[in-house]
Amino acid sequence: MFSQPLNLERFIRTKPETSLEVVPIVDILIIVVFFGLFSSPFVLPQGVEVGLELNENLISGIGVTAVLTVKRDNMLLFEGQNLKLSQFEEKARTYLAGEKNAALLVRLDPIINTETFLKICGEAKKAGFSKVLVAGEKEAIDLPTFQ
Repeated sequence: MFSQPLNLERFIRTKPETSLEVVPIVDILIIVVFFGLFSSPFVLPQGVEVGLELNENLISGIGVTAVLTVKRDNMLLFEGQNLKLSQFEEKARTYLAGEKNAALLVRLDPIINTETFLKICGEAKKAGFSKVLVAGEKEAIDLPTFQ
């Protein structure tokens, strides 16, 4: 044989190892999971749909002090007046006149975004409302404009 003159037999394994190495496989699996998690697109829902069945008990339990309607062009209708968001706090404060535990019912057009709703809630809190109730509409609200 070729290995005998140089005594190369001592460097050649006679029997290959048949055991399976676990550590490299675990490393590869961790890397695959890491890339799988961080490369997949996460889709967040636009909102949460809550189905409430309206009955007399639910409606009679809601005490509403005032109603605010918000149209799609961010026009507010409060007590028969067309208002801008900047005017709402002043009008609501004079309407409440120091009343405690006042609740505001907000009727929202389906196009109104969350940012506008949160601004309205902030203005309602500044005006003195302690609760804000939300009523969403399925179709666009068509209201007459008052001049």
